[in-house]
Amino acid sequence: MFQGFYTLGSAMISENRNLNVISNNMANAATTGYKSDKYIASTFREEVLYRSGNITPNKRTPIGTTAMIQATNDRVTNYEQGGMEPTEMPLDCAINGNGFFAVQTGAGADAGVVYTRSGSFIIDDERYLAVPNIGRILGTNNAPIHVDTDALVIDIDGTVRGEETGTVYGTIRLDDFEDYYEDLVKGDNGTFTVQDGAAPQAAANAQIVQGMLERSNTSMVEEMTSMMSAQRSLQAAAQLIKMYDQLDARTVTLGGMS
Repeated sequence: MFQGFYTLGSAMISENRNLNVISNNMANAATTGYKSDKYIASTFREEVLYRSGNITPNKRTPIGTTAMIQATNDRVTNYEQGGMEPTEMPLDCAINGNGFFAVQTGAGADAGVVYTRSGSFIIDDERYLAVPNIGRILGTNNAPIHVDTDALVIDIDGTVRGEETGTVYGTIRLDDFEDYYEDLVKGDNGTFTVQDGAAPQAAANAQIVQGMLERSNTSMVEEMTSMMSAQRSLQAAAQLIKMYDQLDARTVTLGGMS
């Protein structure tokens, strides 16, 4: 009976964590360039079940496996490209193909680099091309791109130039990685950081499309279906653990009467 408490209790914890991941995906369904996550659970301490024969009790036949606890394994990010949405805004850019915008966070000794697919750019107070609440867009020269006008043309290769003067201010840097699951760590605001030892490389065959934004790749239909399934599993586990508790109390009562 105690195994049932372990199994059902761990299932409730696991489904709660699954619901947290689903809720986060749904909350970011409108976030530009957001990549959805999927919760992965695993079992702990699997055991083989055997059936003993009536005639030959010593002869055992394996009939399946069972596990004591359902445990958290990992959450996996879906890196598939989201749909393109036209905005007609000159500072909005989407990446068609693999790759990420490199964004400088902080300054001086605190400077760092994060990666994002969000191309909802602005021009900050010091006239640098930037991503709101994240940092400044880096160019291929590894420096932020400084501009002196809001009227910009951004070519498919990332070249940033003035619409009226043709002045070239820099080229947006696009980085890619050999293995997203091994090289990247998901952070806040749809950003990613690099694992120790991983090295970015220039994105191949990627194009920047001006006046477009990449939508989140979250499927609301799939997330709603997953949420209902997780809620039903959680409710079922809660009801069963309540029954186990009642049976345990009944067992104690009967044992005390003997």
